[in-house]
Amino acid sequence: MAKDNGSSGGFLAGLVIGGAIGAALALLYAPQRGDDTRDFLKQKSDEYTDLAKTKASDLTETAKAKADEVSEKVSAAADSLKAKSAEVSDTVKAKAEQVSDTVKSTATDLSHKASDAVHTAKDKAADALQSAKDSAQNLVAKGKDAVNDQKEIIEEAIDAGKQAASDKKQELTEAGDAAAAQAEGSSVDTVAG
Repeated sequence: MAKDNGSSGGFLAGLVIGGAIGAALALLYAPQRGDDTRDFLKQKSDEYTDLAKTKASDLTETAKAKADEVSEKVSAAADSLKAKSAEVSDTVKAKAEQVSDTVKSTATDLSHKASDAVHTAKDKAADALQSAKDSAQNLVAKGKDAVNDQKEIIEEAIDAGKQAASDKKQELTEAGDAAAAQAEGSSVDTVAG
């Protein structure tokens, strides 16, 4: 019976961790608006919390059913032995009560473990949500920084282009003035000659 409880607890923990990882991956690879992402993560958190509560309830009910079943069997055995001898009957009753207390104690322990698993699942879901929010904020900040860096590079390129155009214009103006002066000097030589 303890082996089944361990695997159920492992399954529950695996389910919660898998859900948290799935939600985080969905956030990172499925671009959505922040509100949509938060709604999606809240929905998944609620789904996994409900699933954890359902599993905890199922485990508690199973433990109680087993406790009732064991209690009934012990009681039947005690009645059968009571007919044989009073001394044996007293011994069996004491053992039956002991087993019943152990089963009830085990059921209580299972209930506490299930409750702890629900709280752990909620905490892990909240941690995963916060981690996803932090990652999203970091990505937004990096995106803004990249845009600002590109903006600065583009502004510098525009300024360099303006300066190059101004320099080229000045160069062409000076070349045009020199060509005009040379042409005027040639025509004066031709008229004088």
